[in-house]
Amino acid sequence: MTLRALLVGLLLAFAVGAAGPYCTLYLQGSNAGDVFYTSPMAHLFFFVLVGGINALLAALRRPWALSRSELIGVYILMTLANSTHTLAYYWVAILAGPFYYATPEKNWVALIQPHIPAWLAPVDLGGVRLFFEGAQAGSEVPWQVWLTPLLGWLPLFVALHAGSLCLMVILRRQWAERERISYPLVQVPLAMLQEEGRSSLFRSGAMWAGFALPVVVGSLQGLHNYYPFVPALELRASIPLLPNAVELPLILSFATLGFFFLAKREVSFGLWVFYLLNTAQKAAFHLVGAGGGREPAVSVWSYDLPSLVHQNMGAMIMLVLGGLWVGREHLRQFWNKAVRGDSGVDDQDEVIGYRGAVCGLAGSALVLGWWLWGTGIPLVGVLGLLFFVLVVFVALTQVIAEGGVAVLYPPLVAPDAALSALGTPAYGAAGLVGMVFTRVWANDVLNFAMPHCANGLKLGEQVEGRRPWLFWGMLAGTLAGLTGALWMLLHLAYTYGAINLRPAHFIWLPEYVFDYAAARINEPSGPDLWGWVHTGIGAGVMGLLLLARRLWSWWPLRPLGYPISSVFSWMSFNAFLAWLIKGIALRYGGVRLYREVRPFFLGLIIGQFAVFGVFWVIDSFTGMVGNSVLV
Repeated sequence: MTLRALLVGLLLAFAVGAAGPYCTLYLQGSNAGDVFYTSPMAHLFFFVLVGGINALLAALRRPWALSRSELIGVYILMTLANSTHTLAYYWVAILAGPFYYATPEKNWVALIQPHIPAWLAPVDLGGVRLFFEGAQAGSEVPWQVWLTPLLGWLPLFVALHAGSLCLMVILRRQWAERERISYPLVQVPLAMLQEEGRSSLFRSGAMWAGFALPVVVGSLQGLHNYYPFVPALELRASIPLLPNAVELPLILSFATLGFFFLAKREVSFGLWVFYLLNTAQKAAFHLVGAGGGREPAVSVWSYDLPSLVHQNMGAMIMLVLGGLWVGREHLRQFWNKAVRGDSGVDDQDEVIGYRGAVCGLAGSALVLGWWLWGTGIPLVGVLGLLFFVLVVFVALTQVIAEGGVAVLYPPLVAPDAALSALGTPAYGAAGLVGMVFTRVWANDVLNFAMPHCANGLKLGEQVEGRRPWLFWGMLAGTLAGLTGALWMLLHLAYTYGAINLRPAHFIWLPEYVFDYAAARINEPSGPDLWGWVHTGIGAGVMGLLLLARRLWSWWPLRPLGYPISSVFSWMSFNAFLAWLIKGIALRYGGVRLYREVRPFFLGLIIGQFAVFGVFWVIDSFTGMVGNSVLV
């Protein structure tokens, strides 16, 4: 990676980070990063950079233009920055919430605030109030209010992202070379970069036809919000299975359809089938009144019945453990190289050597554990939380990298899984308050960078130049994006008041999580035994599915869809369509027809993100709020 590419990438990473809060919180339009895990802002910036700016520079003077390798490096940094939007929202809202919303009725002054370390959250109550309500016109952002907590959280952020990157370095060769994961999400930027920056994709009629479809439909929806007489196409429907209980959603998302088309057909089929099986189980539980009688220790949300989300957690545990077992030969070779310096294993193509990856992962784990313990979480609680964090992060990263899943949430987030498994008495009052703050980075996994690290390392195979530069560049890109997101967020909050930006982030979220902690302090609840039972059921079923796939070559179901079957509802129809269309193309036209129609689906992805960008710009000038197009 060259110095020029690094500087351009960091600049654009900051811009991507800053643009996210502006588009999501201020414009409240088409989502910039809180829904799509495929970095719509990064894709849009990259489309403009490759198809416009870089092409113009090449036409004026070829050395001015970035090379293909440099452009890949820039894209990697932008995608990592796209993961910082939600992280910034959660960080500020949860840090300030226990002070602003501490009414006498809640009794947080006695139950919550004494357990918050001084370095963890802002102590200037005046600055906190102005954050939520807005400052006087012309006032400056009081950066000093946030300096102490930012310095206190910085070791966590660095350790979290460095550890994620090191872990993906350890697993990269197993996933990319031995298991030959297809990495659907990286195929769009690679297609743009064919022919050294003057991509044949931009000269494909099929691509532009696909591009036009979401642009036209999205434009009609966007204009309808301005002028109601403009007709808008409705892309949502549902099939009711049980009244007010279970339904089968039929939601068309052009970008999601495009990414599933790029995934292996057996993977899309498995994602769809396991969602249907989950829906059938949910319907059966509703009919007999089982599976949902006792809530797990869920403080924010659960996407399905408690029994089903625990089953999915068990499946995620088995997916990770099964992956480690299948990759045991690679891990043995990795360990020999890292510890003994085995000359028979080459790590020169990695962004960091295997020994550095081991040291980085171990150091990151120690920092994370020390930091969590410093917030008041006891050691057993720290170990339990880190186990579930590892499971959720690795399992969902594999699902995203292999399945091309554009939108994904965990069925059961790591803090909830840990509280459900161990019970709230294992944490104590201080630990329960400390667990609330883990939701900044371990609750909504759209704000974690591990999938971007995995996809970035796959793309990084084609980055020339100094390999370590890419490692440090990826880490710096994440911090640059977070800096941009916090800078924009604080400016918006102190100008307009955070409670006027998005209630879900700045009103509902902080009140809910601290109300839950206060309730559990007053009324502790033990381990959820039925949760353990259903976790075991999910792990057992997943183990059998993995074994069947390994023993029988004819086995049709790729079990990747089982761990996320509770959260796959609105994407399921797109997975089915992609499986069907790709099957028809391969059956009647073979690989040749598939290659001819593939640009059309790439165009669907680019076109959807492009129409997002068009209305972000238009809405900025007109002052329109809430103009969300497509899904």
